[in-house]
Amino acid sequence: MTSAQIPRLPADDAFARAVTDADLSESVSAVLATYNRCPYDPRAGRLEDNPLSWALDTLRGQRGGTLREIVVVDDGSTDHTPAVLQHYRALPGIPVRPLRLAEHAGAAAARNAATAVATGRWLLFGDDDCIIAPYTAAAAAHTLATLQNRNPQAAALMMPFYYRALRPHELRPLDGIGKLDPASATFTTHFHTWPAEYGSTPPRLAGQHDVVAPFEVQLIAGTALIDAAALHRAGGFADLSHWSSSYSDHLHLSADLSDTGARLYHCPDPRLGAAHLKWGAVGRYRLHDDDLAATVPILGRRFADLVALAAQPRTDTGCRIAEDAFHPEMIGSFFAFFAGRSLRGGLAWARRCWTDFVENGQIYSSAIAETPPYPARVTAWRAGLARGAHQVIHTLRPNRSAADMTALLADICAQVGQPLIQDLPQNAAVTAGRLAVHQPSSASEERNR
Repeated sequence: MTSAQIPRLPADDAFARAVTDADLSESVSAVLATYNRCPYDPRAGRLEDNPLSWALDTLRGQRGGTLREIVVVDDGSTDHTPAVLQHYRALPGIPVRPLRLAEHAGAAAARNAATAVATGRWLLFGDDDCIIAPYTAAAAAHTLATLQNRNPQAAALMMPFYYRALRPHELRPLDGIGKLDPASATFTTHFHTWPAEYGSTPPRLAGQHDVVAPFEVQLIAGTALIDAAALHRAGGFADLSHWSSSYSDHLHLSADLSDTGARLYHCPDPRLGAAHLKWGAVGRYRLHDDDLAATVPILGRRFADLVALAAQPRTDTGCRIAEDAFHPEMIGSFFAFFAGRSLRGGLAWARRCWTDFVENGQIYSSAIAETPPYPARVTAWRAGLARGAHQVIHTLRPNRSAADMTALLADICAQVGQPLIQDLPQNAAVTAGRLAVHQPSSASEERNR
């Protein structure tokens, strides 16, 4: 099957009837953490150019009567976010409940603050620069309720999200979607893809016009419906405030949920999907002419116009960081997760990053437009491991001893022919550029390239 054969599934009256259930009325609280996603003053007539408005308008336009409230936590924004939230708070319809943290504390703190006050049975998480499809809340609640009737341990339903696109354009085998194994440092997302095995006539949850059948996964990400009680049992979102990107948050969340016996699922149905605009990233995203020409329901705007607004370089917004800071953040935060759960997994992740990133220049995120030169890649790898080791020793629970992490770093460096990473940072907030990681000389770098 080619990507051209990915089905276009109608969100018609039959679908609406299938996913609308009076027993699920107002059962879902939408949860948004936001930080500096409102650069345009709503009093100057540019309210609708703010990505937070795109998320709020499409959430307020949800159909099916399932959404009871939208809880938005402002994570210490310094732009027009308070004025935008005040505008939405005053509107009739689905209530918008804004909260504000006293200072910028990171996405995990904002999400935990939101979940503490949300009143829904289920929590619908999304990013604050996403466009949410009109039946997402109703169809997700219908699907998770069906799964829980079959298995009470069903606790979370991942929904698809498409990077600057409105529908799937890529195929992926089922066994390559939503996987996580800490012991081997294996993980895959690919929630923007269509399962190759589903073909053009995918299996359904129940009935000819119902939702596309979900399947079990080990990893969920930012656009998910989560049982509030299950999230509470898992301890909420792990504190990753010392990582500006919060890039590993859903690795921790997925593993913590699974530790309680929770079962995780993914539903690839595009009618439950979100278009992730990736605000502030130039990126290397593949764009699709049919999506760009489309008018977005509820917003009434051409998708191409929203993409153009989003694809401008910005930092200090959401979890966006400068490109040169991204690599040690990603390598280090993932190393902390894998090493914290399995020393073997930490070794496997560090080795993979050395081969893929340092030696071959592979970039793990399409949000990053350029590949840094080899010496910078070595520096980022070493700095990331140093910061990750510090987190495992000092802030992760359960943590590991300094002796364990020192031995692990020595093993890693010996395997790739690098000098030992020493002098781990004493402050978790220390930046990669200030770490004493004892870089090899330029000559030896070029020999090893």
